[in-house]
Amino acid sequence: MAADSEALKRRRSLPAGGVVAPLVMADGWVLRTARWEGRRGSILFITGRGDFFEKYCESLHDWTEAGWGVATFDWRGQGGSGRLGRTPGHGHLDDFEPLRADLAVVFEWFHKVMPGPHFAVAHSMGGHLLLRHLAEQPQAVARAVLLAPMIGISAAPLGPGAAGRLARLMVRLGRGGEWVMGAGPYGQGADKRQPLLTSDAARYADEKWWVAQHPELAIGGITWGWLAAALRSIAVLRPVQTPLLVLMAETEALVDNAATRRLFADAQIVAGAAHELLRERHVVRQRVMKMIKGFLSTP
Repeated sequence: MAADSEALKRRRSLPAGGVVAPLVMADGWVLRTARWEGRRGSILFITGRGDFFEKYCESLHDWTEAGWGVATFDWRGQGGSGRLGRTPGHGHLDDFEPLRADLAVVFEWFHKVMPGPHFAVAHSMGGHLLLRHLAEQPQAVARAVLLAPMIGISAAPLGPGAAGRLARLMVRLGRGGEWVMGAGPYGQGADKRQPLLTSDAARYADEKWWVAQHPELAIGGITWGWLAAALRSIAVLRPVQTPLLVLMAETEALVDNAATRRLFADAQIVAGAAHELLRERHVVRQRVMKMIKGFLSTP
């Protein structure tokens, strides 16, 4: 019972000694950031669409306890970094360019306040945007890990082609700010959402616990405008020179593993995992963390 209590505490509290602070972007938008000092180099942890960094407290504890410094942030339009949709529940975006510009500022901050060597671990949309950044700045980090990266979108049941055409049509009709089919406010379809993200009900419940404590962190599903913007950005992805470890979920249902494999032939499947590799059940998550730590520790 004591072990279970300690595990729960690690998932529902940030590591001690961190600094949570605002970071002003080039256009004045303010992102919420957090950082912890370490002795063996620094990791920039980049979250996915709809995330807030508290969802990953367990991993933040793991990395800081292993001696790494860690910095992270909430993307513009989600978590503690404001909203872009018609309501706080609409996961909206007109274009990915503001996010790319924000990531450039975040990297400047990361290099300034965190000692090297510098690394990155990025999940889903975060992996997509990290690739866009590394295509222009391959030396931004010594090594990077992509977890279930958004190289393509499954867009079931339509598929990415039909979904893209429909998204572009909805934007032209002035309906880009509306939720896509099947999407809605935070909490809608929670029972169907869990198996898409993780097989671990307890870790899935951690997100709901954080939102209950801080309702402002919640955000709902994506809009047609977000989908159209994501597909435009996906179309210009290309390989990068930075050393990468690319991990895909075996039961992936949100991003397109086939697209990831086309871009990265050496991408590895994590058996038994759904989309959120860092929030999977213990045995799966431990394998993922071991792979990450081993890759980042390679000279």
